[in-house]
Amino acid sequence: GHAMGAGKDAVQLRAAVRKSFAECDELVKDWQDMSDQGVQVLRSLVNAAERMHDFSAAEGKLGVLSAIPGAEQTLKTKLLQSMERLQSAIHSIFPQLSAVCEKMEKLVDNTLQQQKELQGLCSLEDLWEAEHSAQPSIAQMLDWLYDVQVELRKELSLRQRILQGTSYDSLEKLSIMLDLWQASTFFDRNRFLARSDAVRIHAASNA
Repeated sequence: GHAMGAGKDAVQLRAAVRKSFAECDELVKDWQDMSDQGVQVLRSLVNAAERMHDFSAAEGKLGVLSAIPGAEQTLKTKLLQSMERLQSAIHSIFPQLSAVCEKMEKLVDNTLQQQKELQGLCSLEDLWEAEHSAQPSIAQMLDWLYDVQVELRKELSLRQRILQGTSYDSLEKLSIMLDLWQASTFFDRNRFLARSDAVRIHAASNA
């Protein structure tokens, strides 16, 4: 029958998967930081677009400002420059988000490689049963890692599509872009944090 306690290969595989999860944690933190930066930039873009919109509507009716030759033009140029800076800032966030996705894919590949090497030596119980009821099994943790990889990739391509379809002079489109970016449609961070906690609790009681 199945001996009590997992075999040493299962212990090794469990440790490897848990280590991957810790690395995944760090990658998700990076992703989140850059996503938050994106939100800040997009908020500023929406504000600038609003000012531009108000300004264009009031052009020539701005009292003292309209009376000074070239003043309106100077202000408009400043607004446009600040919008251009913000646009290039949002575009520069993409390669960083993309790099997180690539690292995540490498991480999953490496973990699956370790699984291939070790799982043939593990029993099915080792792979599918958790040592304690509140803890995820090896198979469950691998699933969760794979989920993160897929969700981040989907999130990235959605954001790229939004960005490509956005005209920066449309306040409405910019607002939609901000909403979609914030919504994080595919990657559920809270669910990830809950899973990550489950993996960590697990580590503590089996250290």
